[in-house]
Amino acid sequence: MKITVIGSTGRTGMHVLEQGVRRGHELTAFTRRPQLLANFNGIKNVVTGDGLLLSDVKKAIEKQDAIIAIVGDSKIPIATDITGTIIQAMYESDVNRIVCVSSYLLGSTRPRVITPLFQWLLRHSLADRLSADQLIQSSKTEWTIVRATRLLDKPATGNVRRLKAGHEFEFGPYEICRADLAAVLLDIVESRDDSKSIINVTWGKRR
Repeated sequence: MKITVIGSTGRTGMHVLEQGVRRGHELTAFTRRPQLLANFNGIKNVVTGDGLLLSDVKKAIEKQDAIIAIVGDSKIPIATDITGTIIQAMYESDVNRIVCVSSYLLGSTRPRVITPLFQWLLRHSLADRLSADQLIQSSKTEWTIVRATRLLDKPATGNVRRLKAGHEFEFGPYEICRADLAAVLLDIVESRDDSKSIINVTWGKRR
């Protein structure tokens, strides 16, 4: 597949690039920091640009089969604005498929002791992320939103649980490594079975 990865030089995005290359996809990396990909082999194209600029995003997604969007890690709440730009670029470029990363904290109650605390501490970024998710859901695209539990920088396990939104994980761990999340994103964009769905993901068992 021809896939543009938005947020490609972030910690999760780099895993998506690495695994996508191994799977044989033609990847376009969209980033403000192309220097981080100077020694990265196998990428079809690197587009330097700003996710807030429609012309930059259109250049990155032109003639692509799908988009994997990993936005919102910034301390500045700009996920909604970037998502709106992506959707408009998709309409104007005739690209229909998008898989986006979001947060399991949206709508979750477990683990019950610490979840309300983190929801309060991260309330501004979560409000931004929720608004971005709502934009995606109301769009005319073929979307999937992947809501991940706490992200860790650990080796991949391949042991992942998935649930449709509206269902919570009944036990921990309430965390997942970025490499396993990247594999889930690629699996979803390849299969299209979860179109118009929100999917919760976490590790399958304690480590």
